[in-house]
Amino acid sequence: MAAVVTVALAVGSVGWNWWTHPKAFTDLGDSFIADPQPVADAALSTTVVFPKARGTHETITVNRLSATFSSNTAEADTTFWICHMSAHEDPIGAVSDPGSECSDMEAFAPPMRFDHGVAPDSDYLFVTITPTRPGTAHLTGVEIEYQRSGEHAYQRGAQAIRADRKITAR
Repeated sequence: MAAVVTVALAVGSVGWNWWTHPKAFTDLGDSFIADPQPVADAALSTTVVFPKARGTHETITVNRLSATFSSNTAEADTTFWICHMSAHEDPIGAVSDPGSECSDMEAFAPPMRFDHGVAPDSDYLFVTITPTRPGTAHLTGVEIEYQRSGEHAYQRGAQAIRADRKITAR
């Protein structure tokens, strides 16, 4: 009987871990360091979640977003956006004016629907890092708290996305 209880607890633990630790998104594999700019011109917008390279469309509900900085002497603020792509657009890499790259963007307001599919039938998530004084802001990651669709048993939880982006305001 003890073995049955042990196995049941182990299976339950693995299932609970899977359900509370979703993995819908992939880390960014690159780094970006912007050239130093005056404070007024140093804001940087960069994609955090790209459309899928392949696979099926999924609607995700994003409940919370937070940025992690390894250093932030520029006292930078962050604003998250969702771009609803159109057929002629590509996701931004790192730009100073996201409006020139995305014609339909929406500031994040929880809970928010995120259509995660293959481009161009997809949204993408980006963050704008805006310094408030001279200094450096080194974004190292973004935590996304979300719930997946019924196809994924309404899996919910938080996922940390690696995002290595650095700006310097002078």
